[in-house]
Amino acid sequence: MRKFFVILIIVLALGTAFLIKREQSTGTRADLTDRIDTIELNIDSSDTTIIAEKRDDVKAELDGKSTLSVQKNGDTIEIEVKRKWYQWFSFFGESDVTVYIPKEFDHHLDLNIGAGNLTFSGESESKPMKLDRVNIDMSSGHVKLAHLETTEFEHDGSSGKLTIDSLTTKEGSFDISSGDVKLTNYVGPIEGELSSGDMQVEMKKLIDDVRFDLSSGSVKLDLPDQADFTLKGEASSGDISCEFPLKNQKVDDGNIAGKHGSGKYKIDVSISSGNVDIY
Repeated sequence: MRKFFVILIIVLALGTAFLIKREQSTGTRADLTDRIDTIELNIDSSDTTIIAEKRDDVKAELDGKSTLSVQKNGDTIEIEVKRKWYQWFSFFGESDVTVYIPKEFDHHLDLNIGAGNLTFSGESESKPMKLDRVNIDMSSGHVKLAHLETTEFEHDGSSGKLTIDSLTTKEGSFDISSGDVKLTNYVGPIEGELSSGDMQVEMKKLIDDVRFDLSSGSVKLDLPDQADFTLKGEASSGDISCEFPLKNQKVDDGNIAGKHGSGKYKIDVSISSGNVDIY
């Protein structure tokens, strides 16, 4: 009986390896027509790289386990990478996905990340990738973005890490249940809600209002020395600190208020628990 189980395990392993080998290199594409408004990525667990280049279609390549599909659904091109049941065993290795999109695409990009890593960057800080909307919904993993300019940017993270260098947006929303968000060279408004986790923001310029609502967690807000803002901070518990000298400063039972420079933009902070440092 013991010999039978050993043989069975070997047969299953060889069969699974054969199935995986058949799926190890797959490529598929879809034409980008005038009707396409959204490119949507649904990634279970893979290391994904998005490359914007001169082309008129969307192409995806898979190296490793998982299954890949690219299809049109109305005004959306959907790219989906999923694992089959046998592919969740760690000894079969990870998948690498490369997605090629037209650099002239300027509509909506939706990223739904279950796990794994994703990277996407515009050409440079002076030549960013311009998009109408970027929406990120991530359960885990690490998303790294750079050199983007958007009308709307929305992040909803239950866990994982988001790192962005050089983002300019007219609307910025960050809803964090847990995990970390780090923004550098950021320009635009911020609406931040944290149930838990940490958020670090380095503002290249302050040109709009900023609001944070924390149930718990930590926020570090790095502002330019000449930033013009009016601060209103309310803390039920936790701490709000501001290293800027404030005109008409009021500090009372964890609350803080005051103005720096002309006071043009609002910085509103509300804390149930946690810490916010402004410097």
